[in-house]
Amino acid sequence: MGRMTNAAGSPPAPIVARLTEADAAKQRGLRRMKALATGLLAAVAVVYALATAAEHGGAGPWAGYVAAAAEAGMVGALADWFAVTALFRRPLGLPIPHTAIIPTKKDQLGQSLGDFVGENFLSEQV
Repeated sequence: MGRMTNAAGSPPAPIVARLTEADAAKQRGLRRMKALATGLLAAVAVVYALATAAEHGGAGPWAGYVAAAAEAGMVGALADWFAVTALFRRPLGLPIPHTAIIPTKKDQLGQSLGDFVGENFLSEQV
């Protein structure tokens, strides 16, 4: 198949979606939350590096506890990122099994949700 062109023989112009003010506010909020999460991950990584350096410098046992807590924070942040990303798309574009669950199974999820609501909330017994 060839590329699509318009009557003048040039590629069609991209469709420009116009966002409502509410959509724009949601996008700003999403960008703010992403920046906050990334900033917190970077801060915890810095705390980990400093605590590890302090531990190796003989600062005492407290540095090991701080390093372990910071390490746990980094692991938790990355696990949460992967879990949320895996629901909606393929992380890093890799074809990892059981990822992009929402887009690939949305019809099945919708049917299951409809059945659940019908059986548990809309039945005569309830």
